[in-house]
Amino acid sequence: MKYKIIFWPCIKKLGNLSFSIFLLLLISGISILGTIIEQDQTIEYYQANYPLDTNKVLGIDWKTIEFFKLNELYSNWGFLGLLTIFGLSLVVCTLSTQMPGLKNARRWKFKKQTGLNDILSKDKIPNIVCPSSLVYFLSQSNYYTFHQSFYLYSYKGLLGRLAPILVHISLINILIGSLISLLTGVSFQEMIPEGELFHLKNIIKSGKLSSIPDDFIGQINDFNIEYHSDGSVKQFYSNIAIINKKFKVIANKTISVNEPLYFQGFTLYQSDWQVNGLKLKIGRKHIVHVPLYKTTNNNQSYWIASFDNKITLLISDLYKPILCYDNNGSLLQSLNLKEKVIVNNIPLEIIEIIKSTGIQIKKDQGIPIIYSNFFLLMLSTIVSYNSYSQLWLINYCNEIKIFGTTNRAKLKFEHYVLSLKNMIINLY
Repeated sequence: MKYKIIFWPCIKKLGNLSFSIFLLLLISGISILGTIIEQDQTIEYYQANYPLDTNKVLGIDWKTIEFFKLNELYSNWGFLGLLTIFGLSLVVCTLSTQMPGLKNARRWKFKKQTGLNDILSKDKIPNIVCPSSLVYFLSQSNYYTFHQSFYLYSYKGLLGRLAPILVHISLINILIGSLISLLTGVSFQEMIPEGELFHLKNIIKSGKLSSIPDDFIGQINDFNIEYHSDGSVKQFYSNIAIINKKFKVIANKTISVNEPLYFQGFTLYQSDWQVNGLKLKIGRKHIVHVPLYKTTNNNQSYWIASFDNKITLLISDLYKPILCYDNNGSLLQSLNLKEKVIVNNIPLEIIEIIKSTGIQIKKDQGIPIIYSNFFLLMLSTIVSYNSYSQLWLINYCNEIKIFGTTNRAKLKFEHYVLSLKNMIINLY
């Protein structure tokens, strides 16, 4: 008995609309704070961007961020607990308020007496009104009508009662999808040279319940860059093959920005690229790898390599000739790949420009749930603006009384009742 005294008031409070709104505002405030403060960065990042003598918004420094775990807002148990309580609040509200309201709205109920303030129209008529004409007129306006003796009841807009339930269901499913993403989602970032195999190693984010497959093997078959006419990068492409342990290709696709590869719940995005170095052949047999250093001038990227302390190679475009300079900055000649030349009495051949492609790999089982229920949320929100209207008519002793109620568009409802009254007067 004591258990029920404590339990049911708590459940009632949990389903209270004001409490749900308070939780929603609290979650929104935390989300805004998580947007202002970058999440899941290193301590060095916060020390550099949030120093102790900070002048940033809210005056937050890196020690405050570290103490209150403001860099882990979306993944700490406090925030997950808030989401869980808010979800339970929606469930209780749906079961205790919305579902009984829908069930009650579907019931036909005749009113044989009503107060004077409830009457919308009251008119004397010389003849008894034929119920079939009233039923026909109401059905033309999509009213469901029930008739019994001198009494008539009709309603329409039941979707307006169903929509709030769908809104709650979609919100609950969005919360469930978000929890699944937080707990089981995992992300990797790999920078892979062209032609090399890769595994899932460089984890940038993982949920507390996530798992990492040890049999995922991929290979970068090819990497290409498409340029604009002004020399800026337009798009870059990577041909990726997913292979099994027997080195048999089981999936293959050329990906680009906004064109990922989907494979067994994983999504592989084209995220970045870089030029690592040059593979040179000096003389007949001597092969060396020379690193390249990137520099930028007027929004144009250049890669520079030096060797033998005498020769500098400049790359401005992966598909244009490579420029060769001496120590004085004078252009010696331009070189093409696989072209054998002699520079400063040195036999030289550029065998390959070594490139790497940046691939971001994600697995997030909550995304389909979140996206589909956001669509359901938008659709049900629009439908919820549909008015739920009820009409009662009492036709007795050459007098007809009309009264009704609606939850929205009251002026339109009053105009409809007036048209119903005029129809009755014109007929009888």
